[in-house]
Amino acid sequence: MMKKMTCFLVLSMIVYCIYSQENSEKSLSDIEKITGLSKCWSEVKYNFVYFDKLSFDWDSLYQATIPVVLATKNDFEYFRELQRFIATLKDGHTSVSWERRDLWNNWATIPLLTKLIEGKMVVTAVLNDTLEQKGIKEGLEIIQINEMDVHKYVSTKIKPYIHSSTEQWMNLRAYGREATRGKKSEEIRLTFKDKDGKTFSHSISHSMSEKNLSSKPLFDFKEMDDNIGLLKINSFWGDNYIEQFDSIYEKLVHLDALIIDIRNNGGGNSNYSRYVLSHLTSETFKMSDWSSPLFIPAHASWNYAKEWYSQKSADYNPVMNKTIFSKPIVLLINEGTFSAAEDFCVGFRNMKRGSIIGTPSGGSTGNPIVFTLPGEGRIQICTKKDTYPDGTKFVGVGILPDIEVKETVSSYLSIAQSDVDNTLATAKAIELLKSIVSRK
Repeated sequence: MMKKMTCFLVLSMIVYCIYSQENSEKSLSDIEKITGLSKCWSEVKYNFVYFDKLSFDWDSLYQATIPVVLATKNDFEYFRELQRFIATLKDGHTSVSWERRDLWNNWATIPLLTKLIEGKMVVTAVLNDTLEQKGIKEGLEIIQINEMDVHKYVSTKIKPYIHSSTEQWMNLRAYGREATRGKKSEEIRLTFKDKDGKTFSHSISHSMSEKNLSSKPLFDFKEMDDNIGLLKINSFWGDNYIEQFDSIYEKLVHLDALIIDIRNNGGGNSNYSRYVLSHLTSETFKMSDWSSPLFIPAHASWNYAKEWYSQKSADYNPVMNKTIFSKPIVLLINEGTFSAAEDFCVGFRNMKRGSIIGTPSGGSTGNPIVFTLPGEGRIQICTKKDTYPDGTKFVGVGILPDIEVKETVSSYLSIAQSDVDNTLATAKAIELLKSIVSRK
């Protein structure tokens, strides 16, 4: 009797495991899939601020995508198809994601950081000792992924799923971790080339562990030669943000000049960006103008033209009861400068406080509205159009630097290899500030 019971329990467990695996692979019904796709389609039509700028028929794309999502074999494939669908909008603040840990745990990265520099996909950090022992190191170029030319692979396998408003932001993400992400049970094969032209290939498992990336502080300040300071602002979001900035600010006021570095600052809260800016001028300053579409059903029935709500930037005041930093400033940006960090650039430029040096920013900001989707998915849709006060667009373009400076592989890797910022943009900023200070 005991053996029969044991066999029954084992059989029950096997059936349960098989059912659970099948259920985890495909838990969404066809009705739920259509519901999720339809919600994306309809909410974009009524909420996407740039809908009138689309160069294709959204309804036709929706209809063509219905059989595609119905053919997906599991929930992961389904959400990826929704990402592809929404990526056609080409907006950095409009995207589909999911909350489910079972899906995220199976969609893993490998312990390498990479970036497109000088037209090459370059290894910028190795986060596993075993890979380092295999000869994989910073500065190597990746020329193939899974036996395919790297640029063809990224263009066909990666970019169609990435939401982006500009080519520079697209390349930052597509040649970064998205390029080598994959299922945890699978390997990815990379072909590397060193500076001498020698090549070798290595297969890397997506389940391979990686060293913990050290968290970056919100602010990193260094005092350099000639009484010039370098303030790195890594984010405009974080706990006790104002208190942390106030503590750093006390170290700045005695400087003769300042470099503010917001390269790779992905944004956060624009209120914090305004707070920092308020310390840099003794006059009122403006941020972005913004607008958002209105929909009044009665007006639509009368065939009124599309209506908009618009708001001019307020006049923001300098900080009170503090010494204003009125010395020369240079602002550093790159393609990783995004969202609220770009709002900071707009305010800085409106102030006319100094030159902006680097490469065009990511080119996307705005205020998203979020909707839930079946299967613990979510879609966020950009609802707010921002421009300079004079109407100049920067969404879809990027904040354009006054002085463009592109990094080389060696200059970009200088910080990681020597812990000293010898990037070309920083060198140009120092040169410019020295020239300004010497004339005073």
